[in-house]
Amino acid sequence: MAQADVLVATMPEASTSTGIEITRRQHLQSTFEAYRSQLDSDNEYREKLIILSRTITQLSKKLIFHLHRGATSSPSARAKCLKEARGKEREIWGNFGKIKVELNSIADSNGVEALEGFWKWNRQVSPGLEEYIEGLSFLWYLEHQSLIPLEEVQRTLSDEAGEPLVVVTPEDYILGMSDLTGELMRYATNALSTGDHETPLAVCDFVRTVKSYFDSIPPHMLFKLSKKQEETTRSLEKIEKGA
Repeated sequence: MAQADVLVATMPEASTSTGIEITRRQHLQSTFEAYRSQLDSDNEYREKLIILSRTITQLSKKLIFHLHRGATSSPSARAKCLKEARGKEREIWGNFGKIKVELNSIADSNGVEALEGFWKWNRQVSPGLEEYIEGLSFLWYLEHQSLIPLEEVQRTLSDEAGEPLVVVTPEDYILGMSDLTGELMRYATNALSTGDHETPLAVCDFVRTVKSYFDSIPPHMLFKLSKKQEETTRSLEKIEKGA
């Protein structure tokens, strides 16, 4: 009887231990399922943003090509080219609106602020943003013969209520401006081929000024800029030879 009493006494404890193991297993399983679901969701959003960024890149390149075709034309043809370019820029703007919708969707599903979501996905958006800034700054230069301010870029990339579609960081702005110098070199070369010697001289002074500003930025503060500055130097040399 004493041995039977001992067995009976220990059975509930064994059952309790097994129950704890099952509970822990279920907890781990549910935790990893939640992780998997979050990773799948993140990958889906990442792909959507990458596709939108690539679309913006392609449209921005088309905008730049369009500007080159009309930049050295007659005054009336040039004015028509710039007007059409503004329409193309608004088409690109619409894709940034889609990015904002995606970021808001991510924020709602994760219970975070949209701005926090933007910083998380900034790497996926930046390539298209830089290409857009390059195209917009080229358009601005042809219209105003000056460098577009960062504030104007951000204003352009805002909705009708003045809310930013994306955040334009100083890094994105500077890298986009650095790419502009290559387009200006092509513009100056095309202008020279038409017999226009004034435009290359003006572009040369402008690029030289921009380069001097960017040269003052230490490489450790913006590593990508150092590589782009090498291209800017080569572009400036070509403009100087032509001018």
